[in-house]
Amino acid sequence: MLKHTISELKEALICLEAGQVTLPYPFAPHPPDENFRGKPVLNTRKCMSCGACGNACPSRLITISDKDGIRTLHFELTRCTYCGNCRDACPQEAIELTSQFELSTAVPADLAINAEFKLVTCRECGAVIGTERQVDLVREKLGASQLELPDTSYLDLCIACKRKAFIHSHALMLEVTP
Repeated sequence: MLKHTISELKEALICLEAGQVTLPYPFAPHPPDENFRGKPVLNTRKCMSCGACGNACPSRLITISDKDGIRTLHFELTRCTYCGNCRDACPQEAIELTSQFELSTAVPADLAINAEFKLVTCRECGAVIGTERQVDLVREKLGASQLELPDTSYLDLCIACKRKAFIHSHALMLEVTP
C-alpha cells in the first residue's frame, strides 16, 4: 500500500513539473495553423462557372446544372473532406479555404453554397456556349492581346456554327484560290 502511494506521489510531481499539456478548448478559442484547410468559400464575383472545381472534387459534392438559361453551381459542404482540390483547380482563384472549422449546425442549408450564372447561347442554333462571364473573359483577353483578329463576332457562336461560318468566310476563300 505504501509503495503504491509513493508511486502515485512521484507521478503527481512529474505532472506538476510539466505544467498544462492540453488546450483549454472549447472554453478558450483555438486558432488553427496558418495552412489549415477549413470551410471553402466561393467568391461569386470571380467565379465564371467553368466546372473545374466539380471535376476536381473527389467527394463529388459540387454539382453543376443548366436550366432555363441559368447555370447553377451547388456545393454540398456536409460531405466536404477539405482536401483543397477545388481551390487548386479553379483557374480564377474564386475558391478560398478559410480557417473556420466549427461547422456544426441544426440546419443543413447552412452548409450549402449556391451560385447562379446566366448562360449564353449560340445565335445560330441555340446551343449553350457557356456563361456570360466566360464569354466576357474571352472577349477581354482577346481585346488585350497584341494579335490582330478579324473580328470577335464568332464569340456568340458554338463550335459547330463557328466551323460553318469560317468555311464560308471570304478570308478562307482568298487563301485557297490562286
